[in-house]
Amino acid sequence: MEIREESKIIDEVKKYQDIIVYGKRSLVNIMCRFLRKENISVNNVSYMGKPGKKGTLLDIPFASLASMQERAETCLVIAVLDNVPDRVERANMKLSEFQYKNVIYPAYELLSEMGTREHAHLDFVCTGFVKCGTTSLHAALRKNKSIFLPKKKETLYMWWRDRYADAPERFNNIYFNNIKQGQVVGNVEPSYHEKWDGIYECHGKDTKIIFMVRNPADAAYSYFKMLMRKTTSRRQVSYYLKHLRFNVKMFDSYIKDYIITDKEDRFKYINYIKKYEEYFGKENIKVIVFEELLKNTEEVMDDVQNFIGVKPKKFESLPHSNEGKEVSKNYICARINRYLYRRDIELRSVYSKEEKERHEKFKKFCHKHTLVTNTEKMDPESREMLTAFYKESIQELEKFCGKSLEGIWY
Repeated sequence: MEIREESKIIDEVKKYQDIIVYGKRSLVNIMCRFLRKENISVNNVSYMGKPGKKGTLLDIPFASLASMQERAETCLVIAVLDNVPDRVERANMKLSEFQYKNVIYPAYELLSEMGTREHAHLDFVCTGFVKCGTTSLHAALRKNKSIFLPKKKETLYMWWRDRYADAPERFNNIYFNNIKQGQVVGNVEPSYHEKWDGIYECHGKDTKIIFMVRNPADAAYSYFKMLMRKTTSRRQVSYYLKHLRFNVKMFDSYIKDYIITDKEDRFKYINYIKKYEEYFGKENIKVIVFEELLKNTEEVMDDVQNFIGVKPKKFESLPHSNEGKEVSKNYICARINRYLYRRDIELRSVYSKEEKERHEKFKKFCHKHTLVTNTEKMDPESREMLTAFYKESIQELEKFCGKSLEGIWY
């Protein structure tokens, strides 16, 4: 039974004494917080794909569908799922396999509305792409007093929102606690290129989406150099074992391991933009070409601010640029920097300013000894290969944007 009204969920729940919430992790959390506010008790929760999950969520114990099978005829299962067909099919197969008789399905749109109410309202989110000028855009938009952006770019909320039962409260209080009346509120999260469902579940279908794009060959090389100073991957750190210090030839290994295999395909921008289009509609999407932003700053920034819905502040040039020329000195330094970056991510969800300040001071001290400036360009052969590799996706992006990038990217 699909349910599209919160009152209908409550009506169904009141018919049963044994309640189980099962489904996609993020949606289970949203539903449990909703039911708690309604003073409705849940007996167990179960995450899809994590049948052995231990512990509790909001003091509700986890359990697998298999372990609760003896209650299958008497309990009510609230199945909270998105609209991904394969995921829905797997969930239904599991419920059928263990013969659960009483199942209700809150509509995904309804679950999104519940999640949106929990979070600070965002009018827009810049969801991509990394190394495409998002730092410059963030710094520029913060100069417009009609716009509110968190001081720190990248909350990385989608990576920690399911770790804490009170994640929305942390998100709101840490990053959005001093919004002034009338301000248009946004967030810049270039690593959210594949988090369309998270944005939909936390901020709703009317959120305006901004993408920054750049010549994919340049973006890929810049991203690689960023990984050589901060990464969570042991494999990427190990590139330093072959070379005593950073060498542009390391990029060839990265191309072979990640780009050609499509393990890292974020710079095929159109693939992700189209997914966002499914959730938010083309009218709510703005694509900004970084090279055009640099060349025609005033015109492009006016266009962006009009899209956001504020009176444009004039920009003759960008106020900030993140060139990212630093890389780890060697293997040991790369390992240290990996630890520092992992800790940096962990602290995005922490309230304590003192703890964050201590980490920043320690990181700054370490970086004096672990980083070195490197201005090496990628090999011409690598650029030529990447240009050919990304050609088809560039053509699709041109169709989406309705303009040619000839003379800009190729």
